[in-house]
Amino acid sequence: MTCVTKRLIAFAAVACASVLLLAGGAWARRITDMTGRVVAIPDTIETVYAASPPETMLVYAIDPMLLAGLNFPLKDKYIDAHTLNLPVIGGYFGQGKTPNLEALVALNPDIVIGRKSNPLSGKFEAFLRKFNIPVANIVIDRLDQYPEAIELLGHIFGRESRAKELADYTRKTFARVKAVTASIPAEKRVKVYYAEGNDGLRTEGGASIHAELIPLAGGINAHHGGVLTRYGKEKVTLETVIAYQPEVIFVEQPDFYKRIYSSDGWKSIPAVKNHRVYLVPRRPFNWFDRPPSFMRILGLKWVADILYPDRYDWDMEQECREFFHLFLQKDISAQDARQLMSAS
Repeated sequence: MTCVTKRLIAFAAVACASVLLLAGGAWARRITDMTGRVVAIPDTIETVYAASPPETMLVYAIDPMLLAGLNFPLKDKYIDAHTLNLPVIGGYFGQGKTPNLEALVALNPDIVIGRKSNPLSGKFEAFLRKFNIPVANIVIDRLDQYPEAIELLGHIFGRESRAKELADYTRKTFARVKAVTASIPAEKRVKVYYAEGNDGLRTEGGASIHAELIPLAGGINAHHGGVLTRYGKEKVTLETVIAYQPEVIFVEQPDFYKRIYSSDGWKSIPAVKNHRVYLVPRRPFNWFDRPPSFMRILGLKWVADILYPDRYDWDMEQECREFFHLFLQKDISAQDARQLMSAS
């Protein structure tokens, strides 16, 4: 028996003893998660661990003080100080990454928030069951599932009023953008290429969650028929991108953004010739993609405004400040907002 196994058994004994002491009403609540399962949870939730970054960031938006651990270190002036100092437990976020289970058990959160789409969720939940740590799953594979997920988490955490405010904002954003995009004829839709990687030659297919904002904002993903995988980042050639003739390019990597206007191969592309290349804002979390988070709600406005500036009467600077006030509980200046979007 390894030392790690011995320690986990010891943790299990402590956890079981705690449950016996708390028996008799402390777990009286039953909630139905977004996969339809009924889950018994503590009456009061004070500490939360989320299994991967999208869930962690959503918990953060509702109440950062609930988080007990992180999936990866966070460093940004727009992040709450309490959160910056939390222990890093790891999580499920692709390429074989998994949480430190021993550290998670030691953390002993009141609840774990997960996603059913995680391929290891069954084993993960079975493990946590031994320690009487409940798991509630949300479904946020598409951005339009966020309002329901926000409201469910608000109910679980006892933050219903806060969650309603965030969900209402999100629904209004969808409704506004949807109304505009519905009025754009097919022949007027902007063709977009999403440039990932240090050479800009990784991208996402039309159905990928990593490029979801393009069709939501009324654009046409130039790599429409790409190969769909969960990780994405499909390799393409420069000749392929040139053949696509995109009118707008969104760039993932700052280093590539600095080079794209001076790179010979890219100069013939309409987006480059017309200076319609935009570096995706990434503070405090990426507005467009990895990891896909609630920041894409603001990102949807940013993309829609770039693609069709004449069809929106909003001020993106003000929209940015309002979003940060509401979702991140940070009051930022107009200069801050401009800097966040400065590369665009």
